[in-house]
Amino acid sequence: MYFELGRPEPPRRRTGVAGFFTRRISDELNVLLMPTGTGTSWQLPGGDAETDEFMHEAYVREIAEKTGLSPTPPEEILVVDHVPRGVTEAEGLDVVFKGADLIPYSADPETTAYRWATLGETDSLCLGPERDRIHSAHEAWLTGRTAYLIWGERVTAHRP
Repeated sequence: MYFELGRPEPPRRRTGVAGFFTRRISDELNVLLMPTGTGTSWQLPGGDAETDEFMHEAYVREIAEKTGLSPTPPEEILVVDHVPRGVTEAEGLDVVFKGADLIPYSADPETTAYRWATLGETDSLCLGPERDRIHSAHEAWLTGRTAYLIWGERVTAHRP
């Protein structure tokens, strides 16, 4: 691997996994959200895959750890979002799966904080890229067409 003397090796590519879980509450579609690590906004439940961990296994593990709910393995990818490298985090691919059934889970999760929010509420609860990822996941779910994004924006938005 190439790196310059005196400079640390760039971080590895991160693979994030998340679930787009929906349910109807009072005839309105709601999405399952969990607080971000800073607790200042909300995001789809999920986390990062470990080295050599399959994405579907990471998805099941992360949803269970973060929400205290146990999902069945996913079968459908709604969104692939290429997240450029930031100042403190590695470049990554965030994959949003269509959330399958959730079963109550009895183990002690890292956190059990989650909430259901309407798509309209996600506009104020979530930061821009996450909000855009949620809306793209919803559109992909409705149309049956996987969305490819770069930092929350459709790739076609980056082309002339």
